[in-house]
Amino acid sequence: MLKFSGIANPYALGKYGVEQNARVLQRYRFLHEGLLKAAAGQLPGREDWDLRVAMCRHMYEDAEIANQWRERIPELRTSSAVLSKEPDPVLSLLMDELVHARSDLEWASAVYEVVKPALLAAYREHMAATQQIVDQPTIRVLRGAILDLEAQLEWGGAFLAGLRASAAAQDATAEAAAAPDATAQDAPPFADAIAAFLAAAGGVAGELPRPTDLPRRGRSRTPYAVPGRSVRDPRKMGETTWARTSVANPPDDPAGRELLMKMRVRQEEMTACDLVAAVLYGQKNMPWAFYRDLARHIWDEARHAMFGQAALEADGHEWMSRPQYTSDYDINADKIPAVQYAWLSIGIEEGAMISLGKKKEYEWCRDEAKHPLMAQFQDYDWADEIVHANLGRKWTPDLMGEELPFVREAARKELRHFFAEVDKANKAFARGEASKA
Repeated sequence: MLKFSGIANPYALGKYGVEQNARVLQRYRFLHEGLLKAAAGQLPGREDWDLRVAMCRHMYEDAEIANQWRERIPELRTSSAVLSKEPDPVLSLLMDELVHARSDLEWASAVYEVVKPALLAAYREHMAATQQIVDQPTIRVLRGAILDLEAQLEWGGAFLAGLRASAAAQDATAEAAAAPDATAQDAPPFADAIAAFLAAAGGVAGELPRPTDLPRRGRSRTPYAVPGRSVRDPRKMGETTWARTSVANPPDDPAGRELLMKMRVRQEEMTACDLVAAVLYGQKNMPWAFYRDLARHIWDEARHAMFGQAALEADGHEWMSRPQYTSDYDINADKIPAVQYAWLSIGIEEGAMISLGKKKEYEWCRDEAKHPLMAQFQDYDWADEIVHANLGRKWTPDLMGEELPFVREAARKELRHFFAEVDKANKAFARGEASKA
């Protein structure tokens, strides 16, 4: 079609006027931002490795979609002041409840079988119903968001199918003998409760009939607390540890052992995802750009963990049953978000730039180990760490309310405490004692 630059059905009257369109897009924005923040609060407590990696990716994608809505809404004769407001108290309640998921199954079923399918359906309907010429900028955002949501739901469906099949295969007798959780037993299934809140909000777009009964708080009557320790699936993975460990049967030669340890350190960067997620969830009242930057930081750290995972698996190393290092999160979990982010972005990541540590790691993998895959991973790890150090310099002075030299000194003190704890754990592990405090 040559006319109208290829836009189909240009003569039809659209469903949305400017003001109505802005109101609906505001709800879309809020839902993606709410999903981002709830996932950040949930991440340290989720067990399954694949779920964790996907959550990090989907947080980043939610942040990017929300950012596009933030750019589009003010174009619709709407003050940017609305971007800091909640469009519907029932949607706010939904998000307050969502962050209280108590298991991988509860989180995944609520997100991938309730909230995101409803978002996808709303986006498809919006794209078809809006006037195709006047609202083409909205359609362009919708098209990209639909692609992300379709991929997320395909992944989520496969994950839930596997999770349920695994649960069904467990010993029913042992499961029945376990003491029931009265709260879980008395309450309706978590995903059903989330669906009820969404229905009470009139659906994603707020256009469906609302029930006359006002929704009430459930789990969110108690404020959500981010877990104090990072969790890994005990059925599939080794125990969490504050000590650095290798994999079984490491090579005899020093270079081979060093290469293997570099792979392992990358794989263990999931603990940094947990730490940045805790900062994102815990730090209130920052500009939107802060949360968007941290969503990208989380996804970068997850990608680094996959660098190590891919390198280990490509070389035939079994890593999942080995002890899982969680010190970055565990040792810093009780600190305020400003200190947590200063420790990582300034203490660790800016420090690696000053010492040229990342450059040296890349050059060693390229020139000494001659391992092309790991060299490429380290090349991009180095690039990402420069970005993260810049994020630290950008945000930590605001977080602490102090100039950057003060932040750097605070980060150095926190590093000394951190490495003292890790050193104790390493020595205990070497003696065959418990590897974690």
